[in-house]
Amino acid sequence: MIEQFINKIYCGDAVSEIMQLPANSVDLVVTSPPYYKQRTYNQSTGGLGHEPTQEKYVSALLDAFEEVLRVVKPTGNVVYNLGDKYQNGSLQLLPYRFAISACEKFPVRLVNTIMWVKRNPTPRQFARRLVPSTEPFFHFALGPDYYYDRDSFLPISNKGTRRSRISPKLGTKYRQLIEDSNLDETSKKKAHAALNDVIQEVHDGKICSFRMKIRGIHAEAFGGQAGGRKTQMTKNGFTIIRIHGNVLKRDVIESPVASLPGNIHTAIFPLNVIRELIRLLSPPDSLVLDPYMGSGTTAIAALTENRKYFGIDIDPIYCSSAKSRISAWEMDSPGKK
Repeated sequence: MIEQFINKIYCGDAVSEIMQLPANSVDLVVTSPPYYKQRTYNQSTGGLGHEPTQEKYVSALLDAFEEVLRVVKPTGNVVYNLGDKYQNGSLQLLPYRFAISACEKFPVRLVNTIMWVKRNPTPRQFARRLVPSTEPFFHFALGPDYYYDRDSFLPISNKGTRRSRISPKLGTKYRQLIEDSNLDETSKKKAHAALNDVIQEVHDGKICSFRMKIRGIHAEAFGGQAGGRKTQMTKNGFTIIRIHGNVLKRDVIESPVASLPGNIHTAIFPLNVIRELIRLLSPPDSLVLDPYMGSGTTAIAALTENRKYFGIDIDPIYCSSAKSRISAWEMDSPGKK
């Protein structure tokens, strides 16, 4: 029964503990496994990150990933955050080796690489390379029906995105381009009529702005996502792109590196980053799993966003610390227990 795991932290090996969970029981997995020989965790426990080779490290990641996929619902999501490593002065691209191997080995799709941009990276100075200040969060899904609440991600007011004053010259340049084009007269008339319609949509407040592409004047669109526009250019000689003024949701989260006074964990990812991912990728009151719980950030983020959590960590010291942190949060937020 899944109830015995809700809002609990188990201390043990990630694979062994995940195996206790029933299949299709978790809505979201968001985690940051130990980086390869990058941090000094509790050496007495050994565990992930201490493998003798990079290949064995990636293989160990994939072993746990297989169990993760078993317990995730068909509508669920999986997010892995990994850091890279330099060896002999060269980046090893370990996060991307893992992501590629995961997609090759398992029936998953890599939806996005959401990049965490650190506003306050460690202030080191390297004579022959720049300071690393980003880390990838790989968003995997099992199929096309994964939960996704795009509007909740980095919500920003749309106020001020619409034109405060519409210029009487709106569309003038496109009228001239239509006349300068090599379209036949029938196509030119259709282009002018479509231009009149879209200008009216701007005046009526239905859209914020628009762009017009005309065959022979503008370069044709390429790629699968441009299929509709390319067809219109071929068929009609023009296409119109309507701009609704919505905030563009980018695959970037800017946040400072987190620190918790008195916390023993050496690699804490920021609470607000995990909250954004939880809102984006899981419904309210759902279950969020972190098989490498560490300092307990995923649990705190889940509780803050009215979700449930289940955490695992191999280090008993980290488990104890995370439980204490969660207890302190519950005392400060009694209404969100």
